[in-house]
Amino acid sequence: MKPLFVSMLLAGMATLWLSAPAQARPHDPGINARQHQQQRIGQGVRSGDLTRSEVRRLEGEQRHIRREERRYLSDGHLSRAERADLRHDQNRASRHIYDEKHDGQQRQGWQNSVRRDPGVNARQHNQRDRMRDGIRDGSLTRQETQDLRGEQKAIRAEERQYKSDGVLTRNERQDLRQDQRVASQHIYQERHDAEQRF
Repeated sequence: MKPLFVSMLLAGMATLWLSAPAQARPHDPGINARQHQQQRIGQGVRSGDLTRSEVRRLEGEQRHIRREERRYLSDGHLSRAERADLRHDQNRASRHIYDEKHDGQQRQGWQNSVRRDPGVNARQHNQRDRMRDGIRDGSLTRQETQDLRGEQKAIRAEERQYKSDGVLTRNERQDLRQDQRVASQHIYQERHDAEQRF
């Protein structure tokens, strides 16, 4: 009788011990989204695409989401409605980051030689990073990834053709920028559509 009691007691304690971490740290689907959004804001600061006032606004929005999440988690779990509200807020914040980074405003006094050459600029690197993130988080399907990579390849080929005479004219530069803006919008649209990689 005594060994059975001890075995049951140990099994019960093991169950409690294993379930404690799950209860102490409720599933937080937003932490990766927030980290990714912080990285995007940081990229915007480094590339000069975000002004100081835009950064303040975007950071304020991130703080609001964190406070809201803490308030929701005060009872130890997130309800379905709370989770949906946080997801909605994060999607809206993501759109705001995109809009601010692509609105044509730049931080005053920002200079970077990388920007002068659309072939080696921060926008192309950023687009590759965003595609890689989409592959990792499953927001891009294989077909979407192939299509987006094809678009990037076409832009690089166009750039090589423009540079073949050793000069990149103002019109050629503007054409490449426009192509990159369109490609950036395509990446955003594909990552935020309903399709997910299985």
